Amino acid sequence: MCPGHVRTELGGPDAPLTIDQSVPGVVDTIERHSGEPGLKYLDYQGQTVPW
Repeated sequence: MCPGHVRTELGGPDAPLTIDQSVPGVVDTIERHSGEPGLKYLDYQGQTVPW
């Protein structure tokens, strides 16, 4: 799960997303894909991230 570039100590003060913007998307994506077979690398918006 990629939470996006979030304004944290690691992401830095110039990151475009706040924690409040990222977390609901992470939760929604996890809930939406719960129980699906296989592995996917998704971002906080539910989009597949190439890896």
